[in-house]
Amino acid sequence: MQLPHLCPVALLALTLLSCSETAPQPPSPSADLSPREVVETVLTALRTNDDPVEDAGIATAYAFAAPGNRAQTGPLPRFTAMVRHGYAPLLNHRTSEIGPPVTAEGRRMFPVRVYPAEGAVRLYLFVLAQSDQASCQGCWLTEAVIDRSDQLPPEVAA
Repeated sequence: MQLPHLCPVALLALTLLSCSETAPQPPSPSADLSPREVVETVLTALRTNDDPVEDAGIATAYAFAAPGNRAQTGPLPRFTAMVRHGYAPLLNHRTSEIGPPVTAEGRRMFPVRVYPAEGAVRLYLFVLAQSDQASCQGCWLTEAVIDRSDQLPPEVAA
């Protein structure tokens, strides 16, 4: 049986199409995301931190960090070390609950109760603000994540 003659360009195109897999793109800031969706995205990324690659969740959290946050925390390797040491309960946590937001001075603040894989319940305050940078005009970005676990009632913290 003889195969029909295919020109080299068509054969190359067919080969590339059959071999290429579209890898899912990591979440990134968008003006289409609400502040709550940003918090949900960051929490989901940190809960599944090593999927699809090691520290992918931390990289997503860094992508959603506001410029001022990045200036304080440094480049991604330093940010990764900070999260691993100072925010370890967020990594691979079992579940989380996002409370109602408070708006003040143009910022949206969400209390988040986190149930770590190990250890006591934690309370964090996610502080978001809208970006005015041309690269992501109107995007909600994380200015800070503040550990407020000391404010949990004893019966909840246990």
